[in-house]
Amino acid sequence: MRLRWALAALLSLTMLSSGALAEVESHRGVLLLSRVNGPAEKGVVSPQAAEGKVRMALDLIYRKSPLAGRMIDSLKEAGTVVIIYDPDHARSSLLENRLAMFETSSGVEEVDRDMPLKFVAVLGRQVLHRNAAEIAGTIVHEIVGHGSQHRAGRLSKMTVDDRECEARLFQLATWQDLGVPQRAPFVVQFRRSLERLYCLPFRQWLARRNHHMKNGFDLIEIQPVDLAVAFRDYIDQVLGKGMPTSADE
Repeated sequence: MRLRWALAALLSLTMLSSGALAEVESHRGVLLLSRVNGPAEKGVVSPQAAEGKVRMALDLIYRKSPLAGRMIDSLKEAGTVVIIYDPDHARSSLLENRLAMFETSSGVEEVDRDMPLKFVAVLGRQVLHRNAAEIAGTIVHEIVGHGSQHRAGRLSKMTVDDRECEARLFQLATWQDLGVPQRAPFVVQFRRSLERLYCLPFRQWLARRNHHMKNGFDLIEIQPVDLAVAFRDYIDQVLGKGMPTSADE
């Protein structure tokens, strides 16, 4: 009922915070929005095509990555999950960590006042040129990774590296579930940055404590879900025993 009401209200809107509202749909309980600022540019995915790709990605998550699907459902119980296609986001960037972003509001008043928590993934123009499985991993990164951090009240308290480490572990787990080739060049580069940059503090913590997952990053086929479980122990230590259990302000 809540989503139906929100969708009906949104259909009457004409503007988002950064552009005109081109499409408003709901798929698997997730609101899908598009931001456009004028005529379509050559080579840029249209809002209609973007919506279709996001729908396919969500379907893949729920069919083949059950843990990610359950975690998204858990966030839907706590608030509103939104995916926004914004072709103006990271217009010229090809860097993996800039192609999409997590936000705690949608910029649409009717959505943002409906539930206290919003879990918003903004997908830039480059992301939508990828296939559905790769897009699914990006959605999981933003919604499951950063969304869960926000719900737990620790997103704003974590370092950039720690936020990215945890979110990328869930992203890699989803790619594995969906059969994305682990030796594909972009996955190799993704894992290199995971191990040598974003998860380096976590790896050092595992080694210092002789944790049973201390060699978890050394495997050819790593187990990102097991590492994500160990990461929870790590972040508890980093943030202290008084780590918040309610969402970020």
